[in-house]
Amino acid sequence: MILVDFSKANNRDAVLGLGYFDCLHIGHRKLLEEVKSMAKAKGVAGAVFTFSNNPGKLLKNKNRLVNTFDERLDLFENFGMDMVFYAEFDKQFMSMEAEVFLQKLKEKHVVGVVCGFDYTFGSRSVGTVKMLSEFCALNGIAFKMVDKVDFCGQKASATLIKDLLTKGEIEKANACLGHDYFLSGIVCHGFGIGADRVYPTANVTVDEDKLLPKLGVYAGRAEIGGETYRCVVNIGGRPTFDDGGAVKAETYLLDYDGDIYGKKITVFLKKYIRGIKKFDSAEALKEQITKDIETAKNV
Repeated sequence: MILVDFSKANNRDAVLGLGYFDCLHIGHRKLLEEVKSMAKAKGVAGAVFTFSNNPGKLLKNKNRLVNTFDERLDLFENFGMDMVFYAEFDKQFMSMEAEVFLQKLKEKHVVGVVCGFDYTFGSRSVGTVKMLSEFCALNGIAFKMVDKVDFCGQKASATLIKDLLTKGEIEKANACLGHDYFLSGIVCHGFGIGADRVYPTANVTVDEDKLLPKLGVYAGRAEIGGETYRCVVNIGGRPTFDDGGAVKAETYLLDYDGDIYGKKITVFLKKYIRGIKKFDSAEALKEQITKDIETAKNV
C-alpha cells in the first residue's frame, strides 16, 4: 500500500474515498467498496483520504480516536486499499478554502471520487456534496455519493461507536464497526506484582489519542507473531494494589507460554465481563480472575 502526503505531488491515477475516517465502520466499508469497484472499472488505484494526527487537539474538543493513524493504515491495507492520501490537520489545512481543496484533488491525479451523503470540506465546512459533484462533472472526474447507512435506527458513525464503547457495549460497537474493536502496542514491563502474586499479564502502552472503552474486564483475543490466543483484558487501574488509579491495558493470555516482552500485540475485545473492583487480597483477586478466564473460554 502506497502512502501519499497530501501536501506533495502524486503522479498515479486514483479513485479517492473522502471522509474523516476516524475509524472504519460499516458505513465507511460501503463507501470503500464503491471506491474499489470504480477503481477496478477504471484500471486505477483505489485510495482513501485521512488525517495523520488527531484534529481534536487543534479544535480543543478533547476528541479521542477509535483508531490511531497506524491502526487505520492496517485496516485500510487489510480492506484492499492501494493508496492512502494523508494530511496533517493543522491551522493551514483547517483554513483551506473549499475551492483550493478541490483543485488539489485534480492536481493529485484523482480521476474518481466517492463520498458520503453528508460530506463537507474546506474552511468552515462550506464545501458540500453538491459543490463536489459539480466540480467533478466540470473536470471529467467520476463521482459517486453513498447514502446513509443505519445501525439500530441511527446513522453508523464514529460518534455512535464512541458512545457504545464508553458505555461498555462492546458487542454493539463491534457490530457497527464491522470488526472487533482493538488496540495495538508493544508489550512493556509492569510492576511485576501480577506475575508474582496473581497471573502474569502483558502490559501495553496505549497511544494517548486512543479512545479506550468503559473501564473494566473484557474477554477477547490477542494476536502475537501471527498466532491468535484467547485472553482476558483489564482496562483500568489495579485498586487492589493501590497503584494510584493509572489506566493501563493488561492482558492475560490463555494457553501462551514464552517471553512476550518487546513484541507487538494486538488485542481484540469481544465481551464486557465486569467492572474494576478492589479486592481484599491478592488471593481474592486471583480467584476472581480464574472465574474471568472461565468466562473468556466460553466467548
